[in-house]
Amino acid sequence: MNQLIRGGAILVAILGTNGFAAAQRIGSAQPELTANQQQTVSQGLATSPSQPTPSGEQAQVGKQVPDSMSPQAMPNNVTDQVPETKNLLFVKLPDRILLIDPDNKLVTQIVTDDNSSTTGSNTGGSSSNISDRPSR
Repeated sequence: MNQLIRGGAILVAILGTNGFAAAQRIGSAQPELTANQQQTVSQGLATSPSQPTPSGEQAQVGKQVPDSMSPQAMPNNVTDQVPETKNLLFVKLPDRILLIDPDNKLVTQIVTDDNSSTTGSNTGGSSSNISDRPSR
């Protein structure tokens, strides 16, 4: 009887460990970057050339990156500051950055490239209309 209980406990431990390991792999491939980390990624990739947005194909989180896009390795200046991006690829588009899992080519996160709207938004001048945004 003790052997049966011990065998069952070992089986539960093995299955639980495999499930935990799988959850870790999924979690590490799909980082949830904070707003500061996203801004760091965006700034770190500011000098990288943008690819044109393909017509008719819209990249979405959880979907494969379209074949017309060419993912690139994340540069060291970004991975040094945001280690969660170390094993990811990226595609920089004119208005956003796609973070991509290299194993399955799935888009794991989309970082909006909003440097133009946040840079220098409160530099000098009157502070009475800080919340007002200029129309584009």
